[in-house]
Amino acid sequence: IMPCVLSAPLVVTLVGLPGRGKSFAAHRIARHLNWKGESARVFTVEEAATPDTLKEILAHFQSGNNVAIIDGMHLTQLSRQVIASFCSETASHHILVEITCDDVEVADNMERTLKFYEKTDKNIDWRHMIQEKVHRHLDDYEPCSALEAPLIVVSASSNPALHAVTARGIQGALQTMILGVLASPLIKEHVFYFTRHGESKFNMMGRIGGDSGLSERGAKYAERLAIACPAPKLIWTSELERTIATARAIPGPRTALKELNEINAGICEGLTYEEIQERFPQEFAWRDQDKLKYRYPHGESYLDLLQRVDNVVQGLITASEVLVVSHQAVLRCIMAYFMGTPPEDVPYINVPLHTLLVVRSRGYEFEVEPVPLKVECVDTYRVQPKNCQPGRTDADALQTVPAHFDALLPQVIN
Repeated sequence: IMPCVLSAPLVVTLVGLPGRGKSFAAHRIARHLNWKGESARVFTVEEAATPDTLKEILAHFQSGNNVAIIDGMHLTQLSRQVIASFCSETASHHILVEITCDDVEVADNMERTLKFYEKTDKNIDWRHMIQEKVHRHLDDYEPCSALEAPLIVVSASSNPALHAVTARGIQGALQTMILGVLASPLIKEHVFYFTRHGESKFNMMGRIGGDSGLSERGAKYAERLAIACPAPKLIWTSELERTIATARAIPGPRTALKELNEINAGICEGLTYEEIQERFPQEFAWRDQDKLKYRYPHGESYLDLLQRVDNVVQGLITASEVLVVSHQAVLRCIMAYFMGTPPEDVPYINVPLHTLLVVRSRGYEFEVEPVPLKVECVDTYRVQPKNCQPGRTDADALQTVPAHFDALLPQVIN
C-alpha cells in the first residue's frame, strides 16, 4: 500500500549512539510541528522500537494524530527495517534522522546528561555507566543508507560553521519542515526576555493597532525595564514607535523587524471595540467565533501571524540572551512555541502590559517566569464573550471589553 503524499501519517526514526543529542532533536521536532498545528508525539525507547511501541504508534494515528517520533538508538539495519515494514503495512511515510557529532559536542552532551541523572540518584556512577553503554553498542552501529528510507543526517555542532545537514529522498511539506528544524545548531541552553511595549496612548483609550507613542505610564515602564532587564546580547523590536521607545534606554545592538509588528487590523485599525461593534457588528461577531482563523478585512489573522513569526522563532532557537519588545498578538504567537500552546488557544494567551517574561530552557522544556515591574497600566486582555452570534446585542458583544479611558490622563498615576 502506497501512503498518500498529502495526508498519510509520518514516522520519524531517530538513529545514533548514546550522547549524540537524539532526544533533544526529537523533542525539538515535536515542539515545532505541534506549534505549526500538526499533532506530533515522541515515543521514547531504550534501544529500538518494540512491537508494543508500534502498537502505541498505531493507536496514536488511529486517534487522528499524524506524526510519531521514535527516540531511540536503532543502530542496526534490522531494527530500522522493523519500523519500515510497519510503515509499509499501515500506509505511513517513514524517514530516518541520523545524529552524529564531533568530540566537543559529545563531551558537552555527556556533561548535560550527567547533570540530569545525578539529580535522580547521586550514588550511581553515571559517567561510567553511560560510557560503558556507548562502548557496548559501538560495534553494533550500522550507519544508515538512503536505500532504507528517506534520510536526514545531522553532523551536530553548536558552532554554525561546523553544523552540517544532508538529506536524501525528503519530500513534502512535513518532511521539509523537519529538515528546516534540524538545519540549525541544536543550542541546548537558552534564556530569552520578552515584553510588550510600555502602555501606549492608544492602549489607554482602548484603541487597537496604530502607531501611537507611549503614555506617561508607558514611558515610566521603559525606564524601569532598562534597570530590571539583564544586559541582552541582542535587542529585537518591531518597527513601531512604541516598541522602539520602550527599548531605547537599554544598551545593546538592536534591530527593528517587520515580523514583530502588531497584527494588521485592516479596516479596524485605530478603532475601539465599541466603535468596531457600532460600524462592523458582523465582523466583530465572526472574530469572536473563531479568533484564530478570522482575518480582518484588508488585514491579518492569527494564522497569518503564526506564519509571519516563524523566522523569528527559528532565529531565537539558534541564539540566547535576546530581548524581544513587541505586541500582544505577536507575543502570543511566539510564547505559544515555548509554552507548548495549541494553535486554537493562542489568541487567548494572556501577555500583560508592563511585565517582563523571562523564558529559560530546562532540558527539552521551557519555563516562563513573569516579572511584573509594578507600573500601573490598563488591562488589554479580553476573553471570548458567551454570545458570539451575529445579531447579538451591543451589551453581549461588549461584555468582556476591558475598561479604558475616554481621554489621556493628565499625569502619571503611581
